[in-house]
Amino acid sequence: MTKGKDTVPKAIFSIWWDDKLGPMVGRSYPETMILSSEEAVTVFMGHGSNMEISVGYSKIASGVVVSYMRPPNCIAILLDNEENGAIIERNLLRLAPTIDFDSDAWGKELEKAFHGLTDLINETTGEELLLNPGVKQLVGDMMNGRVATVFPKHVLKATVRYPNAHEYLGNDDEEVARLLKDLEDEEILESRTYGRKVECRQCGDSDITIELLCPSCSSNDIHKVYTVFCPKCSNQFQAVLVDDLAEVTCMTCKQPVKVSELSIIDVEPLCNKCGTASNDPKIVFKCATCGKQLKGADLLSGTGLAYYFRYAHD
Repeated sequence: MTKGKDTVPKAIFSIWWDDKLGPMVGRSYPETMILSSEEAVTVFMGHGSNMEISVGYSKIASGVVVSYMRPPNCIAILLDNEENGAIIERNLLRLAPTIDFDSDAWGKELEKAFHGLTDLINETTGEELLLNPGVKQLVGDMMNGRVATVFPKHVLKATVRYPNAHEYLGNDDEEVARLLKDLEDEEILESRTYGRKVECRQCGDSDITIELLCPSCSSNDIHKVYTVFCPKCSNQFQAVLVDDLAEVTCMTCKQPVKVSELSIIDVEPLCNKCGTASNDPKIVFKCATCGKQLKGADLLSGTGLAYYFRYAHD
């Protein structure tokens, strides 16, 4: 169990984007490692045309770069071509919240980040991975058959979830997914396909937004007309419930009714542009990260992964 131990970052760079001057190269650690302006452009290109992708991959002459973007700042990790970039990515995401992007001492901040990344790689690979009590218990229960498979649960917002791993690895869905990948890289678990998930084919993310459009004019200027039950006179009436509304007036008894006391019977979207009322609006899915409107292929393009104990069949 030493596969991840071979992954060692060569250098870390700080770069940022200036709207007038383009990419600006800041500090590096070790300081002897140099990133050129042309290479900085290549790194930024790995984050999409609008810097919408948080983790980017790029290839430069001295190796592979895995980078984390928090616009306009970017932290870039250089590693050899043959090393496991996925291990760097997972641990860079673990490291990112600890980096002070507003630091006045970037030299020290980068040195701290470099050693912090190395420590995280050591903690999540090799024998040290099994020193994590939750990981150790999960692996033990899978070895003994108490947990046969760690199945995913796909949700439209946020990320893939593994509910039956939460009691072992905590409730941070992204960290749970990273730990399962750590265990796969160490050949303790193996992943197999499990269902389909939403995945944007432009940026690869699974976060989506849902937008309702008028079926007649495709406007998104839509109010929702609710048919509600009045608790004071027991009659039904229609009302438009907008945000930050505390009460409405019943159209029958003319008394004010708290929104929290209303029973909603039906909802019908009403277009403010053309006046069309329809309970069958167009539903548009968009990637919350890059804004691309998702098509059918995007909604089924991702492959879900379930995790099994690697030697359960032996």
